Amino acid sequence: MSAAEPAEAIVGMLSTTDSLQEGEMGKKLQEKIFRIVSPMSPARLYCCYAVIIVLTGAVIVLSVALSLSERSQQQVSIKKTCAPCPRNWIGAQNKCFYFSEDTSTWTLSQKFCLEQKAQLARFDNMEELYFLKRYKGTSDYWIGLHRESPEHSWRWMDNTEYNSSVPIRGVEKHAYLSSNKISSARIYAEKRWICSKPNSYILQCQIP
Repeated sequence: MSAAEPAEAIVGMLSTTDSLQEGEMGKKLQEKIFRIVSPMSPARLYCCYAVIIVLTGAVIVLSVALSLSERSQQQVSIKKTCAPCPRNWIGAQNKCFYFSEDTSTWTLSQKFCLEQKAQLARFDNMEELYFLKRYKGTSDYWIGLHRESPEHSWRWMDNTEYNSSVPIRGVEKHAYLSSNKISSARIYAEKRWICSKPNSYILQCQIP
């Protein structure tokens, strides 16, 4: 071996070492670039997407549930403040009517109605009168018409004068609905009665 051969061998080894170092540096550089461009593996990326989708769906469902709950509470609040006719009362037009099953005098019948924050029944038009006659059946019912004497006009419980749209038969001072007409009877006669009051649901909660 000549003196030049060891020198060439050393140069070859250095070249090989440089090539290896350059290769390793290239790999490291590629890894760094890959980390910058894609900081996580595709599997982890898909997992993140799945979590985002699930969280988005949960937020939407929660928002809908809260909206429905608020609407339900508003409806309950409206029902509490604006109730329709009480139980066992019948709604017709803008009023609530109560038809008793017991019998009593005109005075005690009016007392019962007052305890229910109502009055002995009043009709303001023929439709209401037809409703009362149809619903009461064949029994006689006290209503809220009265007068001081046969010489005085008939009046309702709020003291407004009756328009005499339907004549009242008899000479007594307190009126009742019979089978097909309005008649009068003495105050201590025993009859069923009808109470009436405004329908609070229609008057307070009607949508303008």
